[in-house]
Amino acid sequence: MLFTSLLFLIFFLIVYVVYWSVPSHKGKEISLLIASILFYASWSLPFLFHFLVVVVINYYFLSYIQKNRSKKMITFIVFINLLNLGFFKYFYFLNSVLYDITGIIWFKEFGTSLKIILPLAISFYTFQILAFTIDIYRGKYTEDISLLNYMVFIMFFPQLIAGPIMRANEFLPQLQGKTEIDFKSDYIYKGMLLVALGIVKKVLIADNIAGVIDPVWQNPSQYSSFELFIAIHGFTWQIYGDFGGYTDVARGAAYLLGYEIPENFKAPFLSASPREMWQRWHITLSTWLRDYLYIPLGGSRVGEFRNQFNLVLTFVLGGLWHGAAWTYVIWGFFHGFFLVLQRIMEKLGFKQIFPSFPGKIVSIFFTYHLFFLGAIPFRSKNMSDFFLVSEKVFLWNSNIKSSILTETVIGLCFLALLIQIFEYKEYFPRVLWKIRPVFTPLIFLLLLILIGLYSGTGKEFVYFQF
Repeated sequence: MLFTSLLFLIFFLIVYVVYWSVPSHKGKEISLLIASILFYASWSLPFLFHFLVVVVINYYFLSYIQKNRSKKMITFIVFINLLNLGFFKYFYFLNSVLYDITGIIWFKEFGTSLKIILPLAISFYTFQILAFTIDIYRGKYTEDISLLNYMVFIMFFPQLIAGPIMRANEFLPQLQGKTEIDFKSDYIYKGMLLVALGIVKKVLIADNIAGVIDPVWQNPSQYSSFELFIAIHGFTWQIYGDFGGYTDVARGAAYLLGYEIPENFKAPFLSASPREMWQRWHITLSTWLRDYLYIPLGGSRVGEFRNQFNLVLTFVLGGLWHGAAWTYVIWGFFHGFFLVLQRIMEKLGFKQIFPSFPGKIVSIFFTYHLFFLGAIPFRSKNMSDFFLVSEKVFLWNSNIKSSILTETVIGLCFLALLIQIFEYKEYFPRVLWKIRPVFTPLIFLLLLILIGLYSGTGKEFVYFQF
């Protein structure tokens, strides 16, 4: 059930009407839980049962940790959850690594004999479950929580499939801290605006870019250096429109139901340094990796070399979180390396290399193109394609020529850049807030038009595969 489909629109309208018709607070929570179960079931009924088992088991683990802060138990809980994630997501990768190291043919035969399907959203809900359990163990969340509250928190359907990764203190107080969930007019306007913006990013930008660059990435050997160069730019903005669009729709749907969930993107391609980029891109994953991986590894409390190693290791593991392939390891190492390089330069006294306004533009240009280079391993199907695309782009062995690929990607990337500028300056909320009674029905009409045009032809969100 894609957010950009007519089916989801009908589903959400029904949920919306039922939700706000239920008088009691608990009744609203139950209706949310039922809606979330139905939403996940629309993707996979067998994996719904797997998901429910995982959630219920973790709830009782969590209840035990609240009463007995046992280091052995928290280690066991983390291990069980990572084992569940590892089996479904990394079995083939680990099996392949073992075969490459040992040469034992059994690993290859065993790997090909099993058919393992990745459960939808397993990476996101595993991280959310682990964060909450670890926070309970650390004493950062001390309130009692019911099974109903816990299930709604983990399974909340707007952000269930691809985040943002929520923390307990961001969402649970909204469930527990008031006797009645208020119908807020401000939330209606914010919700409608975010849903509309998300659908524009997804169906107008991301899907149209994908339509012209996917053939290039499927067979990069057939394309010129310039076409590959354009395709890398295209994917960079496609994934922003795709994932940023998903987050906007998720946040907008949550607002319409009376809840506020965290931002995940803040105009990331207007960042002036690698560190700033990761404070603006996939924010909830970046902070998760910092709080539950980088800091437990020692963070900045250890020696300089160990600190830099921890930072690179954190990003390598963050790369593996995205997918079980060496290309994701390279992507993680690439970004970790440049974060370490920035830290080293700062220690040498280079606090701000380009302090003036024109210099900041240069810094933004440089930072964007680091992300651009990272898109090569991230999008490549395998290591062979990664080496091929890298060689063609860096050696540049072809002439520049115009094509539908070039024209489409440049036009849509420019539109996405304008949206980022508006987001960076918070232009949309300030200007449109004054005319919200007028633009709300116009936005609803725009949604109907976009969904009507693209329903059935839209692509799945890129992050569904993670």
